[in-house]
Amino acid sequence: MRKLSLLTILFFVPFSLFADIAIRFSFWGNEMRFQAMERAAMIYEERNPDIDIILDEHLYGDCQQSFRIRMREGTLADISAYDYKWTSWIDEKELTDLKTLPSLDISALDSSLIEKYSMKNSKLIGIPLGMNGLGLVYNKDFIDRFSLSDPFFWNWDDIIENGKRVHKADPTSYLLFVPDAQWHYIFRTFILQNSGKHIINEDGSVGCTADDLEEALCFILYLIETGTIPDFGIGTLYENWLPQSNEMWINGKWGMTTASSSTVPDIASGSPFPVGTAPYPVPDDAVDSGVYAAPTMLLAISNKSEHKSEAAAFISFLVNDPEAAAMLSDSCGLPVNRYNAESVSSDSLVYPMVISALKNSALSSIAYEMEDELQVVISEYIHMVGFRILSPGEAAKRMMGRIELIAASFADGNQ
Repeated sequence: MRKLSLLTILFFVPFSLFADIAIRFSFWGNEMRFQAMERAAMIYEERNPDIDIILDEHLYGDCQQSFRIRMREGTLADISAYDYKWTSWIDEKELTDLKTLPSLDISALDSSLIEKYSMKNSKLIGIPLGMNGLGLVYNKDFIDRFSLSDPFFWNWDDIIENGKRVHKADPTSYLLFVPDAQWHYIFRTFILQNSGKHIINEDGSVGCTADDLEEALCFILYLIETGTIPDFGIGTLYENWLPQSNEMWINGKWGMTTASSSTVPDIASGSPFPVGTAPYPVPDDAVDSGVYAAPTMLLAISNKSEHKSEAAAFISFLVNDPEAAAMLSDSCGLPVNRYNAESVSSDSLVYPMVISALKNSALSSIAYEMEDELQVVISEYIHMVGFRILSPGEAAKRMMGRIELIAASFADGNQ
């Protein structure tokens, strides 16, 4: 097993110099995931001496950019990890239809996951490596200090009431804070829970109304007014920091945040207090739970790979092998192989969070809603309301105009 150096990436040293068959695998993650994948690759190579797994490790943004460029140039790695969010712009012609590869065993995977996340134009383009879910992460000491109940059972009303209680007891403390990268989840989920509507429909058209947008913006303003979250003048100073790097979290002044389960191990290891997890809050009368659950990453095989069968066998190992599951642990979320999922440690913070998200996930997940352009628009108008630059009503009208333009671009791309 080797990791690509910068020189290798730039000058593309022929892999055949190092092994009978070399499989290049491009993926993203943090140091914990990189180390886990290196251990799994070493086990595979020990079992298959003629195979050399070359790990091309990236941060998320770099991996996305690399995938776009390589897809356009026709130079994708043998195996490439991709995010479900990218499905709308992926050119499936560059990827192998995995249904054609007998060395890939997906018999222990939930067929509904495959149908929901892995298909494009009837082609099986990717296999989920693990499942990720949206939920809450909290400081256990903070909960105890303010004598709050178990967050596992909270809905939004409970969060707001407890947020008021915390801020009244200590005006410098806030129960909840929201990193900028999480606002689009909260916004979209609120609309789904409240109306059952998506901002963007599956065909790329607009799915909600300006009234739906206004109600969601009013909800966010209410979180500020009740002291549940910090005023934007304070909160935005830290909104681009990961919780484990945020001094207000580290110092115990902010007690809870929304997070994707894949980030929980890093948050827990970087926090100087015990951390707990809880399901994403769902109102009792919600039309749709709206809870986001999706693959942590999906693994695809290049249509130009010279080693499709061998690449498929390695993916099958990562997904199905119990020893590989043990090596990967929770670095890639909940295993999608049902037998591996049943045998995972009950001590994991990640697994209960993902299992809850899967059991209560939104009725449908639409890749268009995960487009970067839409996320930017959502964040922009949330901030305009948060800073009281625009009223929720005026912001909703302007926001709808931007969303209509984005939807039009999706419609043009579908023609």
